[in-house]
Amino acid sequence: MRLDYLHIGMAKTASTWLYRVYLEHPEIFTPPESDNPNFFLNHYHRGLDWYEQQYFSTYNKEKIAGEFSNSYLVSEVALQRIARHFPDVRLTCILRNPTERAYLHWAHAYYKGRRLITPTDSGNPIHILPESDRPLQPFQIPLEAVQHPNGWVYCRMFLEPGLYAFHLNRVLRYFSPDQFHITLYDDLQADPKAFLSNIFSFLGIDPAFRPDCLHADVNPDVPEADPTSMSDDLRKHIRGFYAQDIAKLEALLQRDLSAWK
Repeated sequence: MRLDYLHIGMAKTASTWLYRVYLEHPEIFTPPESDNPNFFLNHYHRGLDWYEQQYFSTYNKEKIAGEFSNSYLVSEVALQRIARHFPDVRLTCILRNPTERAYLHWAHAYYKGRRLITPTDSGNPIHILPESDRPLQPFQIPLEAVQHPNGWVYCRMFLEPGLYAFHLNRVLRYFSPDQFHITLYDDLQADPKAFLSNIFSFLGIDPAFRPDCLHADVNPDVPEADPTSMSDDLRKHIRGFYAQDIAKLEALLQRDLSAWK
């Protein structure tokens, strides 16, 4: 099979919007039924033939083919497997203010049962169970739990993905810098056309293409998911958690990220 690109993260950084863009671009194939296969972490044991049949069976000779999986940026196991089978694949990711991203990641889980599910949504993981066996409130843990010594599992779930410099340096142990296009959510907000043109150029496809969903609000969270509602104490804790990593990220990207501090 061919695998030309992978969008490897992060969650809550407009990856679903970019996935919709790719669905519209005539030169790109991306699995039309799933925006988050996570094969190289969750289902690698099924084999590449299963992966191809499950997600790429409708490939129709588009110029490039690939998929979106937010787990790959944060999983060394997945990166090792990708590098083993597809050492020349092109990688993309979007980074967002990590404090804001952590809150939205938590809110996405906390309010998930009240969000509208679209046909390509990767869905609610508890739906693997029969409806009668599903817990009533599976994700309703307050984000403040990350401040507790025994809240490390929630820290890993919601905060650790935002240690971008750590994760990027791990990717660069397996792939060369010219294979990896790192973008910022800030740039998307400032100029979505230029943002897409840069990604398309990196992928070697028509950079002038403009999707119908260019200004669409894709995968919106419920109104209660507002990062400004964080308490000062919680915000201070999370900003402190990220402070050293942001400094390393500034050096890695050669960009001023003072707005994130």
